[in-house]
Amino acid sequence: MGLKKFFWGKQVVFTDKLIGILKTRVKNENPSINYTWIGENLLNGQKRKTVFILEGNSQEPYKNQLKSVYRIVQDLENITRQINFELKSSKYTNPRFKHDWLKDFYLAAITPNDVRENRFEVSIEPINENDTGYVSFLWANGRISEIEAK
Repeated sequence: MGLKKFFWGKQVVFTDKLIGILKTRVKNENPSINYTWIGENLLNGQKRKTVFILEGNSQEPYKNQLKSVYRIVQDLENITRQINFELKSSKYTNPRFKHDWLKDFYLAAITPNDVRENRFEVSIEPINENDTGYVSFLWANGRISEIEAK
């Protein structure tokens, strides 16, 4: 056994048709131990890769996590329409969000916020790496909450 495998475990790969390849390192094959699965994939309609972080066991991400991520990815157009509507309200004063900001942004990451409640933080960032703006929100049970934008 190599030192890398001894200290960090063996790498396990999970391949998904929609979100691509996710990887984790497993030290113990006990399915009751939680592991973090990480990957990135260039989704249709996006200009940069999206990072996916999901929780799961030693064999695969949890099914409920995958189901929620699928829903976010597959319903992204409706989700961004809702976000766009909120950002154009008077609550947000940044003028960039009063116009067609979506053409300059992409779905940057989907990460777990609360595994027990199957809640995710979704980050939408500018394509331009030098732009420090962002839009983020929480997604749980098909609902958007806690929208932040800069």
